Amino acid sequence: MNRLLDWFDHRTGYRHLLNEALYEPVPGGARWRYVWGSTLVFTFALQVITGLLLWTAYSPSAQTAWESVYYIQHEMTLGSVIRGIHHYSAQFMVVLLAVHLMQVIIDGAYRAPREINFWLGMILAKIVLGLSLTGYLLPWDQKGYYATQVSTKIMGATPIIGNQLQLLAQGGP
Repeated sequence: MNRLLDWFDHRTGYRHLLNEALYEPVPGGARWRYVWGSTLVFTFALQVITGLLLWTAYSPSAQTAWESVYYIQHEMTLGSVIRGIHHYSAQFMVVLLAVHLMQVIIDGAYRAPREINFWLGMILAKIVLGLSLTGYLLPWDQKGYYATQVSTKIMGATPIIGNQLQLLAQGGP
C-alpha cells in the first residue's frame, strides 16, 4: 500500500497539500475554544451525506412528500436513523453557528486581515438559516407548514423591505 501511495504522491504531491491543510500552526496554540469552526464543517458534511441518502427516497411534491417521509421513517432500512441524524444535526448546526459567531466577535476575528473571511461566513450563515427554514417545510406536515408561515410573517414585519422579503421567501403571493 505504501508503494502505491508513494507513486501517487510522486505524481500529484498530495502529501504536501495534506500537510499544508492539516498541520497549519494555530496562533497562540491549539485550544478547545477553536473547535467550533471545525465542528461546523463536520456538521455540514454530515448534512450533505444524510441529505443525499434521504434524497434517494424523498419525493418533492406537495401530494407525495408526506408519504415519502413516512416511507423513509417507517419502511426504509435505517431510514429513521438517517432522518434523525439529519434533523438533529441541522438543529445543532444552527446552534453551532451562533456559538461560532459569538467567538469570532469576542476574539475580534472580524477585523483585518480576516474581514473577508468574516463576511463570507456571514453569507454562509444566511444560507444555512435559509436552508434550515426551507428544510423544515419538506415533510409537508402541519408543523412544517405553520412554522414556515410564522417565519415568513416575521420576515414580512421587517421595516421597509419586509413585504419583498416575505414574497421572496414564499416564492410569490
